Amino acid sequence: MHFHKFPYPANFEFTRHALPGKSFQTRLGSYRLAAAANDCDVYHLQVTGSGWRVNDSHAGLNFKPVKGLQSANSRLVFGKNGALKLVTVSDETVLESSPAGFFGQKGAASLFQFKREDGTQFYGLGEKWSGFEHSRKITKFWNTDVFADFNYRSYWEGKPASDPVYASIPYLILKRGNTYAGLLLDNPHATFIATGLQISIANQMDLPTKESVILLGAESGQPNLYLIYGPSLRELTQKMQRLTGTTPLPPAWSLGYHQCRWGYESAADLDALDKNFRRHQFPVDGLWLDIGYMDAYKVFTFHPDRFKSPQKELAKLADGGRRVVPIIDPGVKLQAGYGVYERGKQAKAYCQNPQGTDYVGMVWPGETVFPDFSLSATRQWWAAEVENFARLGVSAAWLDMNDPSTGFVENADMLFDHGKQPHDYYHNQYALGMAAASRDGFLAARPHERPFLLSRSGCTGAQKFTALWTGDNCSNYHHLRNGIATTLNLALSGIPFNGGDVGGFAGDTNPALIRDWFKAAFLFPFFRNHCIKGARQQEPWAFDRRTLTVLRRYTQLRYRLRPYLYQLFAEHELTGSAILRPLFYDFADSDRLPLGLIADQFMVGPHLMQAPFVDEGLQKRQVTLPAGTDWFSVSDGQWRRGGKVITVSATVDGTPLFIRDGAILPAARVAPHEQRHDLRQADFHLFLRRVKQAHTRYVFDDGLTFDYQRGKRSVVDLTAIRRGDTLTVAWHADRDGYGAGDFTFTTSADLKKVTINGRPAKLTAAQGVPLGNYQTKTWQ
Repeated sequence: MHFHKFPYPANFEFTRHALPGKSFQTRLGSYRLAAAANDCDVYHLQVTGSGWRVNDSHAGLNFKPVKGLQSANSRLVFGKNGALKLVTVSDETVLESSPAGFFGQKGAASLFQFKREDGTQFYGLGEKWSGFEHSRKITKFWNTDVFADFNYRSYWEGKPASDPVYASIPYLILKRGNTYAGLLLDNPHATFIATGLQISIANQMDLPTKESVILLGAESGQPNLYLIYGPSLRELTQKMQRLTGTTPLPPAWSLGYHQCRWGYESAADLDALDKNFRRHQFPVDGLWLDIGYMDAYKVFTFHPDRFKSPQKELAKLADGGRRVVPIIDPGVKLQAGYGVYERGKQAKAYCQNPQGTDYVGMVWPGETVFPDFSLSATRQWWAAEVENFARLGVSAAWLDMNDPSTGFVENADMLFDHGKQPHDYYHNQYALGMAAASRDGFLAARPHERPFLLSRSGCTGAQKFTALWTGDNCSNYHHLRNGIATTLNLALSGIPFNGGDVGGFAGDTNPALIRDWFKAAFLFPFFRNHCIKGARQQEPWAFDRRTLTVLRRYTQLRYRLRPYLYQLFAEHELTGSAILRPLFYDFADSDRLPLGLIADQFMVGPHLMQAPFVDEGLQKRQVTLPAGTDWFSVSDGQWRRGGKVITVSATVDGTPLFIRDGAILPAARVAPHEQRHDLRQADFHLFLRRVKQAHTRYVFDDGLTFDYQRGKRSVVDLTAIRRGDTLTVAWHADRDGYGAGDFTFTTSADLKKVTINGRPAKLTAAQGVPLGNYQTKTWQ
C-alpha cells in the first residue's frame, strides 16, 4: 500500500450520461446509477455493475429513502451532460459537480468530483494529524500502525505529519460562510479525498492544476456516496450522526480519570497505584494493564507469577471503586495446546493466506494468527472468549493493534472470508468487527451493565461499539496542540467519545508539559494518562508538589463537572449532538471573528469554552469571545462581553475557562478526592447576567446499567429567573423513574434572596471543589 500515491483524475473515464435509475456505458461495460433521499436532507448515490455488485461496508448506516429526490430543506437535481447539484428549497446551490461529470471509473477504482468554490473551508476527515482546517490537502484512508509504518520525525514532529493514521472515516465537511454540507464515502476499501489538488514533484517543484475540484474516490469497492445538507454545523453533525449511529450512553465511571502505563503488569502494580491515589487524595476510576500482564503475550491469559488469583485480586480492587481495564490484542499466539488458539482453530476463525492456510504475522507473541472478524462465526467465537475473560472481573477492554498490525509481515497476504476476499475488503473494518464482537462478549458476561471499550483503530460506525483514543502520540507541545484539532475533527466525523494520551505516550514528559496537557484535556470526553515503557514515570505524584497539586485540581474539577459531561452523552445518544466541538458549531462565523480559523479553543457542550495554553513557554495568548453572549471567566470571576478578542496571561495554576451567559451547570456533590457517582445529588451552578431567564433539562439514572431504557430514569425541567439581586428557581420532574432529586443551587455572591419552588431558600455549605477563583453562595 502506497500511502502518498493516488489515482489521478486524468486516468479516469468520466460519464456525462449517469442519471438516476438509468444505465450508462463505459469502456468496461454497463453500469447503473441509483439515487435516493431521506426525509432529513441526506442523499445516497450508488453505482452498480461489473465488479461493483455488492457493497462491502459493515458500517450499518441508517438510511430510509422517501419517494423522489426532495427532502425537508433541499433537493438533488440532475441536469444534462452529467451535471449534479445539491440545492436548497430556494434554489441556492450548495454543491455542484465538476463540468467533466460527477462520476468517473478507472478499472475497479471510482471517483466522484465536485466544484471547489472559492472561500470554502474543509473539516472532518475522521482522524488526521495534519491540522484542523483541510484546504488543499489530499489524503488516503487506510488504517496504519503509525510507529511501525512511519519514520520518527513524521510522528514525533509532524514533518510531514504521518498520514494515514489509525482510523479511516472518509467524511468531508464543507463550510461556506455559515452554511455546511457533508460528503461521506460508504466504502471500506482504500479511499482518498482531495480538497483541491496541489501537486508537487518529489517535494521540489509545484505544478499548476487545470481546475479546482473536490475529489472523493476509492481504489476498489462499490461506489456509495452520501450527500448531507446542514444547513448549520449543528444540524449537519446530528444528521451525519443519525446516519452512522450515535454512541450508546456509556457507564459514568468511564467518564472519570484513567491511569495507564506500558509497564503496569501485575496485581502488585495495581495495588501500589490504588494506595498512591488514596494517599494523594487523587480521584481515579480506571487502572489499566498493558501487554505485560499476559502469559507470554497470549491473549485472554494472566501471567501466573504476576496474578496469583486474578478473580480475587480484581474483585478486591472493584470493592474499592477501581475498575481494571486490560489490553486485548487480536493476534493469537500460534501455539499447539494453547486453549484460545485451539478453539479458534476448531471454529475455523483465522484469516487465510493465498495458499489456503492460516495467515501468520509477527507481533508481541511471536508467530501469530489473526481472527477473521468478517465472519459471523468468528465474532461469536471471539465474543465467547471475551465473555469468559470478563467473568474474571475485568471491567472493560482496551482494544489495541487492531489496525490490524502484523509486524514486518506483509498484510496484503491476510485474506478474509475463508480466503475468498482480498485484504482491502476488510482491512479498514477489522477494528469494527473486533469491537462489535468484544461488546457482545461483555454483554453476555454482564447483560444488564453498559460495556466500555476503547479502541486504537476504527472506521465509520465504530462509535456504536467503542470509544477511540487517538493512538500513540508523543510527549511534546506539537502533539498537545495538534491533538485538539484531531479530537475536534473526529468528533465532527461521528466519533464523539475520543481523546488522546494525556502527557504524551512516547518520550519523557516534563512538569510544565503535563500541567498544560491536563489543563487542556481535563474535560475531553476520554481522559487517560498513558506513557511508554522506559520513559520517566508519569503518575501525578511523579513530579514536584506544585505539579501534583495542579493535576489533582483539574482532575477533581472533572469529577465535579462529570454530571455535565453525562448530560452531554445522554443528549448525544438521543440527538447526535456533538460533545466537544469547535466554536463555529455554536456560534456564527464572521469576517471580524473568523471562528473557522481557531484551532486552539473549543466548546465542551453548549456552555463551557476552553482556551488552553498549548505552546511551550507562551506567557500570553489571545482568546476569541464569540458574539451574541457574555462570558464568565472562571479564572477571575469577571464577566466579559462577547464579540471581541482579549489577551490573557498564563499562570502555573490556572487555565482560560469561560462559561456562557445563561448556563445552568450540574455539578457533583462529592468530596474532592471521591470518584463516587450519584446523579440524584446535584449542585446546579447558575450564570445569569444579561440573560435573565434560563432553562435546562436534567436526567439522572444509576449511571451503570441499561435500566434507564426500561423507565428507571428521572427527568427534571429546571427554570431560573433573575431580577436584580433576587433569583427564582422552579423545577419539576417530568419523569421520576429513578426517584427524586436532592439539589442545591450555587450562585454569584451578590444575590441576596433565592426562592426554590415557591419557598425561601437557605444558605448551605458548598460541597465539592470550587469551579474557580470567585465568591459564590450555595442555597437549598
